[in-house]
Parts: sequence; structure tokens; C-alpha cells
Amino acid sequence: MRKVYEKKQIEVDSLLSPPLTPIETTYSPVTDNVRFYSYPKSRKSFIESYCRMAPLLKSENHGLNDRIFSLNVYRDLVNKKKAEEKINNGMLNKSVVVPSKKRKLSVSKDKQPSYKKTRVSSVLPTGKDAASAFDSIDIESTDLDFFPSRWLPSQESLDFIPVKVHWKGAPLSIHQQPLYHLLHPVEATMASTLRLSPIQYLRCKRTLIMAARTLKYQDIPFTKSVAQKLCRVDVNKTSALWTAFGQLGWLDESD
Repeated sequence: MRKVYEKKQIEVDSLLSPPLTPIETTYSPVTDNVRFYSYPKSRKSFIESYCRMAPLLKSENHGLNDRIFSLNVYRDLVNKKKAEEKINNGMLNKSVVVPSKKRKLSVSKDKQPSYKKTRVSSVLPTGKDAASAFDSIDIESTDLDFFPSRWLPSQESLDFIPVKVHWKGAPLSIHQQPLYHLLHPVEATMASTLRLSPIQYLRCKRTLIMAARTLKYQDIPFTKSVAQKLCRVDVNKTSALWTAFGQLGWLDESD
């Protein structure tokens, strides 16, 4: 009877609120009470108490299911470790959102250019080479001998197309300078207004027209910024000549 009572009492007390460590119990027939000791007196008694409690904790048919809870820390640790191993091995759960990489939009073949664009620097001199080409250009020969037939600057356009250039300061007197006789009166006025010598004007004229011819055959537009890099004079003077020559039709192939 004493053992049965002791077993039931341990079962009820341990399962309702399991202590952190097993407890020792003793039964007193005089007082008819069970005494509980929170801490075992020895390691051997501790193990014996724990062995008596283990079967009761595993039992499912003890009639106290409504008041029993269990804390399976070991199971949670194992599950957590498995989840971490899956993540480390690249086996992510479906619930984990993986950031998507930006896709590169492929350009259709119809939109791709059929040829590779040619750079201006590959067909025209730049930097020091452009300055050397400007200084070494032939200005002794006449326009008829220098320019190709379809790129010969028309003298008639100077007579019928009004072209004016503007510059700060008084015009430069150039009628006594070398190669003045090669200039048309309108050209002489432009050179004097821009304060350019006949030699400088002729070099700018031939450099710009021949550059327009080269870029025309390469299907590259001849812009003002490109012209400014070819003539070794003030860029604003080069821009004025580029505009005037364009109005005269000298920067395009004649029919």
C-alpha cells in the first residue's frame, strides 16, 4: 500500500509541475504524510529518483492529459540545426524569399545596327597631329589644283549668297600680306573681319572642306565641335568659318 501511494503521489506531483531536478520522497506511517526533499543527498540517489520519474514522464495513459505539458528542448534544437544545414547547403525552404537578379534585356536583332559606327578620331587627325596637318597643308596651289572636282568651292556662290561674319574689334588690314591675291573679295572681307591673315584663312578653308569630304564618305556628320579641333586658330573664328562655308554649300559634295 505504501509503495502504491508513493508512486501515485510522485506521478501527480511530478507531472503537474515537473521540478528542475528529481526529488526524494519518504513516507511516515505515524503522520501518514509524504516528505519531499528538493535535492538528493548523493549522486546515486539522484540517478535513482530520475530513473523512477522517467517512465512516468513518457507514459500517455495516466489519466491527467488535460493538465500535462512537455517542453522538448532537444527536439527544437535538432530542428533548428537541420534548418541551418539546409540553408548552408543551398536547400532553402519555399517560404524563404530569394531576391531575384535583374535580367538583362536582350536587344532584338532588328534594332541592332548593321554596321559598327566609325569614330571621328579614326579618320581625322587629332591633337598634335591635327596641328601639324593644319600647318603643313598646301596653300601655294590654286583651288582648282588642290580640291577634287566635286568638292571645288564654287566662286559663284560667293557672288549670289550673302554671307556675313562678325567679330569684336576693328578689321585687320590684309591686302598687303602674302597670298592675298588668291582670295575672292568676299573671302578677303571675311578674313579681315575675323582678323585672320590670308595664309590662316586659306588653311582653315582647305582643312574644313577636306575634312567634310572625308567624313561624308564615312557617313559621319561634320559638326561644329569637330571643326574646332582641326584649325589652329581661335575656336570661335573656326565656328564662324564653319557656318559661312556651310551657307555657301562648300561642306557638301556638288552635283
